[in-house]
Amino acid sequence: MIRWCAAFLDEGHAAWTMPQREQTLSGAWKTLTWLDLNGSLWGIRDWRRKLEALPDRSEDAILDALAALGVPETARLEYLALHLAALPGWAAFIKWRADQQGYAWQEAYPASLVKYLSIRLFYERELVGQVCREELGIEGTFEAIRSYMESHPLAYHLRQERVAGGLPGHWSRRVDRLRNRWPKRGIEAWEALAGRYLTDSADWHRRAAFRSAAWRLLSLAKALGIALAELLNSPPLDLKTLLDWLDAFPETQHGPRWLDAFEAGYQQQLLEKLLPNLGRLYEAPPDQGPSILPSEQSEREGKAPWALPTEGATRAPIEVRPQAQAVFCIDVRSEPLRRHLEPIGDYETFGFAGFFICFIRYRALGSHHDTDQYPVIMKARNLVREIPRSYHGDMLSRHRTGARLVHAGHALLLDLKEHVITPYVIVESLGWFYCLPFVGKTLFPVWYRKLSGWFKRIVAPPVSTTLTVDKLSKSEAEEMVASEQRAVIRLALRERLGLHGSRVSPELVEMLRRRALNGEEAEGPFMNESSRLADLSAEEVTAFIEDLRRDYQIDQRWASVQKERITRTGFTLDEQVFTVETALRMMGLTRNFARLVLLCAHGSTSDNNPFEAALDCGACGGNEGKPNARLLAAMANKPQVRERLAKNGIEIPSDTHFVAGQIDTTTDEVQLFDLEDVPPTHRKDLARLLEDLKEAGQLTSQERCARLPDVAVALLPRQAMSHVRRRSADWSQARPEWGLSGNAAFIIARRHITKALNLEGRTFLHSYDYLEDPSSRLLEIIMTAPQVVTQWINMEHYFSTMDNDVYGSGSKIYHNVVGRIGVMSGMQSDLRTGLAWQTVMNGEVPYHEPMRLLTLIEAPRARIEALIHRHEVLQRFYHNGWVHLVAVEREEGALYRYLPTGEWRRVALGTGSA
Repeated sequence: MIRWCAAFLDEGHAAWTMPQREQTLSGAWKTLTWLDLNGSLWGIRDWRRKLEALPDRSEDAILDALAALGVPETARLEYLALHLAALPGWAAFIKWRADQQGYAWQEAYPASLVKYLSIRLFYERELVGQVCREELGIEGTFEAIRSYMESHPLAYHLRQERVAGGLPGHWSRRVDRLRNRWPKRGIEAWEALAGRYLTDSADWHRRAAFRSAAWRLLSLAKALGIALAELLNSPPLDLKTLLDWLDAFPETQHGPRWLDAFEAGYQQQLLEKLLPNLGRLYEAPPDQGPSILPSEQSEREGKAPWALPTEGATRAPIEVRPQAQAVFCIDVRSEPLRRHLEPIGDYETFGFAGFFICFIRYRALGSHHDTDQYPVIMKARNLVREIPRSYHGDMLSRHRTGARLVHAGHALLLDLKEHVITPYVIVESLGWFYCLPFVGKTLFPVWYRKLSGWFKRIVAPPVSTTLTVDKLSKSEAEEMVASEQRAVIRLALRERLGLHGSRVSPELVEMLRRRALNGEEAEGPFMNESSRLADLSAEEVTAFIEDLRRDYQIDQRWASVQKERITRTGFTLDEQVFTVETALRMMGLTRNFARLVLLCAHGSTSDNNPFEAALDCGACGGNEGKPNARLLAAMANKPQVRERLAKNGIEIPSDTHFVAGQIDTTTDEVQLFDLEDVPPTHRKDLARLLEDLKEAGQLTSQERCARLPDVAVALLPRQAMSHVRRRSADWSQARPEWGLSGNAAFIIARRHITKALNLEGRTFLHSYDYLEDPSSRLLEIIMTAPQVVTQWINMEHYFSTMDNDVYGSGSKIYHNVVGRIGVMSGMQSDLRTGLAWQTVMNGEVPYHEPMRLLTLIEAPRARIEALIHRHEVLQRFYHNGWVHLVAVEREEGALYRYLPTGEWRRVALGTGSA
């Protein structure tokens, strides 16, 4: 099954692709396996005749196989589930692909679980029947196998123990000899061998039970500090009582208890770490005196020191405009950078989901496909394209020519390398060429990356770009499509008829376009005159029109597709206002705007890393968040948007400028975009921001390097920056960064609660102020979107750590990329899911501490509880124990833990325990 799945589901990785894939998975398998010899080699009789007898419909093939195997109808669901669980990776990918609407590979080469099961059950039916006849002398049906098990329980037990690996070594060899050397011996031989095994193993099992009991008692005594002599002198009855107590608390129940204790330790530490900040929330600055009137002090007695002051208290804090404000993704890797940036200057930072509330499909300049820049639980309504700025027309031509040249050269080398004959030639003629990148990437990775980047900039000069923010009207879209069609027709005239320059008049192009779109309706005197001037006969014009429709897609159908796509591109003014307002209110940034507001997305850079998407932004579907940050910044800078926002109560000063950026979480370097749009009056502010971001990045690198296992000595900030750059460029580095390993909590609150606290890069931080959200609509979005993503990330790390072989993907060392869809271990395996060993483990010790997510929300319990009752996903999280929830009651000055029963329990301040 693995080789058929890998070949059929390939998405452009294979040099030689599987033929007949358009016949669907089962159709292609049936056509091609008829020519395969594996069926005959496996001993399946009448292999080809049985293939030809298979029904055309996969559903019928499944039903026939189930009937032939005699699987009862009551057991069929579980039986099919076991088949899907046999290769969960491949089965899951087939299901995912079948569920994607408009997915190009699925539309071209359909696959489904029904077709997958029809193939598996064909092999199951034939191989089970063959093995049962040869090994057991029975038919391969459910009833025959069950009858054999009931009639010969000893032989069945012996066979089962051998398959399960439960036999001692010498008994395994005996069973193998009986099976392989004397296959003709009947059931009597198996029954006799099984009887001898039971007799022989009874004493062995008894001794093993005694050893197990002794080991358990010794372990218990050691844990309790009991002397060995005291244990030896204890009466047997007392020892039996201890064993009974241990049996009453079996090992299967140890895990949940240890997990609760493990989580409680971290949660207590985190809550106690927050208490000092909570206590300072409402204290006045030193030069202002007390924030509360002395006469009202008695009213605060009995409350926590960080409770809201009583109504009427005098508070007049001076609101100082920050030097700059920076909005980072909630990603745990943003926390250290925010913590290091804030004390460098007068910076105010915010946390926000990295897709910046922009649900878009994005197409980068020069790309031929879109990326989904939003959480996978959402859907995109708008398309955004990256386009060159208007003043870069000449540079764009050079860029596209160079990009095509680089692509052609790369494709040529791949074709030569993957051809049947040419590898024998190029290994001698071009071997020296491959030596350069090999030596560079291995010994001088940073230098090689800089050199290759310089070469690409020379061949394909970079182009300044912008995004299609505004949505076009219908007439503008039609004109845009017409303009593109005219350019295509001019190209076709040059390629097909050799016409260019003055011989191609605008009238000729327009008449050809109209006739290709509308047929004979476009004919007329202008058409005849234009074709006469171009020396074209009527037959040549007719043939050329057919070429335009067939080869250049100049027809009504494709024009409609283009217009529909263009009208979905960009945002209307109402959509832009809604997006910006929602984002600002969700993060609590509605007043006191700085001159510069940085919207900082994040991505990662590593080499030879199939898991790079796991290091990018989860809120952006595993992509970089740069397009989303650029889009929101462009919207927020528009005067029309700001005018509408002012009417809604958010006044952005005229000297406030939003700038988009992106941090590379592997190198901790921040890059800013669209700097052409920054006003000259803000250049000094921008220069200082860049300088401070660089310093904060170096400090973050220094902190991260201290957690990397292969960094033996403490590094200075600049040394740490150089080290992480090398890790990023090193193609042999299995761990370019720890990624999100260590994540444990999600805090939805104002920055005041966590400011200046070292949260060790383990906490998702989402800014939120419930006073700005009277309807709880914004909190509802945060709890049902970003929190869902963080919980998925948390569980992915949890299960990948608990059992990396089953729920993770094993070591990267053995991975091979297959079909551009995933990785296999070695030459052939299931499609691996989960995270790699190097992501969550430090040698044999877990680096990621597997614990369930703790969500801490600064909001009234009544609001939170109402949202829980409204959403089933939240009920599953909290009532089933997948997420811990703690509420910060600002009014009361208390912390409350939400229990799976739906009740709230106050957390004792000062201890963090419930």
